[in-house]
Amino acid sequence: MKQDIPKSILLIQLAGLGDMVMATPTIESLRRLYPQAKICLLTNPRSFEIIKGSPYIDEILVFKGFNNLFTVINKLRSYHFEMVINLYRLYSLKGAIKMFLLFWIIGGKQWVGRDTDGRGFFYHLKVPEKLTDKRHEVEYKLDIVRALGGQISDINLRAEYDKDDEDFVNSFLNKKGITGGDILVGINCSTFRPSRNWIIESYVKLADRIIDKLKVKVVFLGTARHRSLFTKIKDSMNQEALDFIGVFSVRQLAYFLKRCKLLVSPDSGTVHIASALRVPMVVLFGPGEYARYKPYGNEERTVIIRKNVDCAPCFKNTCRDNKCMKLITPEEIFKAAEQLLGKINEQV
Repeated sequence: MKQDIPKSILLIQLAGLGDMVMATPTIESLRRLYPQAKICLLTNPRSFEIIKGSPYIDEILVFKGFNNLFTVINKLRSYHFEMVINLYRLYSLKGAIKMFLLFWIIGGKQWVGRDTDGRGFFYHLKVPEKLTDKRHEVEYKLDIVRALGGQISDINLRAEYDKDDEDFVNSFLNKKGITGGDILVGINCSTFRPSRNWIIESYVKLADRIIDKLKVKVVFLGTARHRSLFTKIKDSMNQEALDFIGVFSVRQLAYFLKRCKLLVSPDSGTVHIASALRVPMVVLFGPGEYARYKPYGNEERTVIIRKNVDCAPCFKNTCRDNKCMKLITPEEIFKAAEQLLGKINEQV
């Protein structure tokens, strides 16, 4: 039976920053499939920053928890959406029940989502998915478009920033005495889960060696909550690294990454932003789901270092052993960084 073409669509993407970046090909494909529809997005404050200004979304509603719960819900209900789509997987039964309640409160004619291991019992259009499958998250999201009859072409991740973000970053760099001729290597020490981060001693050895051997400027990146971590790194270093911890918003960070010759980072939202912007990078991949969440679409400029350990993947916030990260050595990261920089210089 032919589906009615919806005039209004709500997309729900309440997961992390990296997940929002990985959702951008699906959002673009849905716009191509329904060019005349009003497409709204429900997301969280941090993800809002990287999607704000997208040409494929008409309106973004930001859910801030109980602070604006009733305001957002009332607005969503007033729109009487003809289609509601959840872009994220249903990882647990508890999560599925929460999503069902959200759909029930919002309403809408047709409910669409990923039927993860049969937990999408409430969707009208169920898109099959198994947690044990070894496909990329970008592809799982695009399966929604395929299930709706859409065609997939030109799969490109997007990370939005504008001229105000460029001006802020350029002004900041000028004040720091950084010119266009300086070679910048960013080291991100910010991860959502501490279990995905590297150990302090390894950051110290790597940064010292990059500065000493490659004669570049090393810039440490991260959110303000990682200030104490960077302080410990800086206090142990022999060389002088630049401190950009907590300086940039998400959008400003995106533009700054474009200024970097190379990024070194553990698995994080920053990695997916860099991948969208085609920034060369060395990624330290620890306990996460490698097949599902490795960097996407920037393979020729990316080196991924990971160790096969029997306890990965895992979803712990903290880990007393953390051997998947401890086994990654500064020497192998330096070697990968040196080779990647050399390859980039040959292409210039």
